[in-house]
Amino acid sequence: MTHLYARVAAAAAGGIVLLTGATAHAAPAPPKEGHVTGDAWVRFPLDPENPLRRFIFDAHGNAFRFDGKKMIMGAAHGTVRFDHPIPDSNGVIRHYWGTVKVDYVMTAGPVAVVSGTSKGVIGETDGTRMAFSVYADPRGHRYDRMGFSWGAVDGRCLRMGLAPAPFTTYDSGKGYTVKHAELPAVPKDAEPPADPPPCTQS
Repeated sequence: MTHLYARVAAAAAGGIVLLTGATAHAAPAPPKEGHVTGDAWVRFPLDPENPLRRFIFDAHGNAFRFDGKKMIMGAAHGTVRFDHPIPDSNGVIRHYWGTVKVDYVMTAGPVAVVSGTSKGVIGETDGTRMAFSVYADPRGHRYDRMGFSWGAVDGRCLRMGLAPAPFTTYDSGKGYTVKHAELPAVPKDAEPPADPPPCTQS
């Protein structure tokens, strides 16, 4: 009995050590960057005769960063590419692609705002500010939604980080994924960002 008790006690002690060791591992560090990725065709409600648009997101980063104590707006990278197919007079579908160079990403759960400047966008000069909203619905990709800063909104003098609600609906494709990251920590005595340039568009 003495030997049996010793073995049971040793096994119990070993179990305690194993359990303690299992709980001693540190929790995974929270992500430092937000991520918005995916590829989908969406339906633009204000163009019922030709509603399909394709948006491809590969955006990563944050809304801001700090250089010492100075807040710098825009701390993201990546691209948003989009396709606006239009039938010509012969009924042939022509694809018109545009690219936005991303400099701003903010996430909040399944919702994200992505902003950047145009780079080879039909009808827009290079460097024009453009913005997008994404809702990656937890119920599944067929419920995803996204919005963009033209067509349904007044895009004059668009500021970084401002985007409309996700007003388009998913039609087909892989859908969108938003990986949330909390806003960067603000240092003590932080200095506000520089004022944006004046809005001169009428």
